Amino acid sequence: MSKPFRLKLALLCTLTAILTGCAATSHPLQQDALPSVTSVPTVRVTQTATVTPIPIRVWVDPELPIAFRDAIPWSDPIQASGGADQADVQVTWETGGVKEGKTAYWIYALVAPFPTITDEVSSESIRSAWNGDSAEPFDGAPLLLSAETETVFEKLWGKPAQNAVQILPAQDLLDTAWAQRPGWAIVPFEELTPRWKVIQVDGVSPLDPALDESGYPLKATLGWSTTDGKEASGALADFQLPTNRHAGHLARVFMTGTTAMVRHMALRMEEKGVLYPADKIGDLLKSADLTHISNEVSFYTKCPPAKPLRASMRFCTSPSYMQVLKAIGADVIELTGNHLLDWGSDAFAETLKLYASENLAVYGGGWTQEQARQPYKVEVNGNKLAFIGCNPSGPSADWAGQDQPGSAQCDYDWIESQIRALREEGYLPIVTIQHIEVYDYKPTSAQRVISERMAKAGAVLISGSQSHFPQGFTFVGDTLVHYGLGNTFFDQMDFGSSRAFLDRNVFYEGHLISTELFTIKLQDYAQPRLMTPEERAALLKIVFSESGW
Repeated sequence: MSKPFRLKLALLCTLTAILTGCAATSHPLQQDALPSVTSVPTVRVTQTATVTPIPIRVWVDPELPIAFRDAIPWSDPIQASGGADQADVQVTWETGGVKEGKTAYWIYALVAPFPTITDEVSSESIRSAWNGDSAEPFDGAPLLLSAETETVFEKLWGKPAQNAVQILPAQDLLDTAWAQRPGWAIVPFEELTPRWKVIQVDGVSPLDPALDESGYPLKATLGWSTTDGKEASGALADFQLPTNRHAGHLARVFMTGTTAMVRHMALRMEEKGVLYPADKIGDLLKSADLTHISNEVSFYTKCPPAKPLRASMRFCTSPSYMQVLKAIGADVIELTGNHLLDWGSDAFAETLKLYASENLAVYGGGWTQEQARQPYKVEVNGNKLAFIGCNPSGPSADWAGQDQPGSAQCDYDWIESQIRALREEGYLPIVTIQHIEVYDYKPTSAQRVISERMAKAGAVLISGSQSHFPQGFTFVGDTLVHYGLGNTFFDQMDFGSSRAFLDRNVFYEGHLISTELFTIKLQDYAQPRLMTPEERAALLKIVFSESGW
């Protein structure tokens, strides 16, 4: 064997040995220790494309009322357009008639200062005044309007005659009208306040929830249409225009005066039927969402018969007379009267049980002093109302005690704190007080001081429930104070005491916006009726005058 060959062979053997020694040695235990491998499924992620809705550009005529423009429900994809030429939809005055879902009414009211005797004006008279013609009851006095409202009615009626209207800032209309009484104005429904009197036009009022807005003269019709004339679809099909008057948000509350179905009234009820007192005014009182009655006398099964005439000043009422309260739609009973315990606590206890069985709410009196002080809280069509009342005049035996039923004795610090607490809870406090009785249109100094104090604490309405005589009014800010309404159901037939008020207060979206005064006169000792126009004008004139107006 040659040397070169042997050298190549040695190198080859050496290399083989090195490679063999470096190889991994298999070990059975290590093989068993290895975990099994599970196959992992493949996850496929599918991306969903985000669809951006195409904006719907809406142009709103800048001459439309600001409150209307501010109330438009902007939400994607509906967006405001910078100009009419860039818009898909235009919102402006509607002159082509009402279109379902595409139009809305903007309601206005003819108003005058609260102490105005006129109740109704024809739309023809308003138009005549607008055109510069002399018409009752304006007699040449200009119609007061804001510039915005003047624009609205110029669209409707054409340009007004020279000096037919007076344009003022909206916030100055009320004070100007009061300063130049009689003053007349046209204002949007949302700007009504208690110091205005809303005048009916053609016999209808925007304060009436049943108002047919389509036939009401003082309205603007607003509408929208697509610029390409196509039917609305998608988000636009649900686009609704706002309005400034929602009938379902109105709450009407009747406040009444003294009720005591005794003496001659009870006798007539026995002779002519229990419902005799309700025949003439029952439907009117039922027209409210809530009717208040201040019943000063207890129902008592042991009450002596009313026939023959029982003229005693110790009062009680047959439980059968509850039919009158049901017939007039009574809802809440004030118990501050000073005859409630004439027949003792047993009679009053029977009365409380009877009210409870008839589901009638009570306040101003109760089983104990604590219960008598509790306000009655209720929500009517979204308006949160609270009734609270007390009796400062006594007699002391009539007041509730720790374990004694009766009326709530007045503690004005307590009432103030209650009023403030109720306002914090979002309630509108209605305060009624059984003052000492006076037979005068003018209030006592105590009535004035106490009422002002309650108003400044936050009461929205203050009513004197003691009076057998129609008393005057005042305003503390926007709080209406009626010092005494007079008799609702009582037998006093003298000229002064046979006349009275029924106050229908109108609340809207958490505010008292108006009070309608109804005037009644007692006939035949037992049956109140609405006054004639002449009787009504005479009473309003003297009461407003004695109120300092």
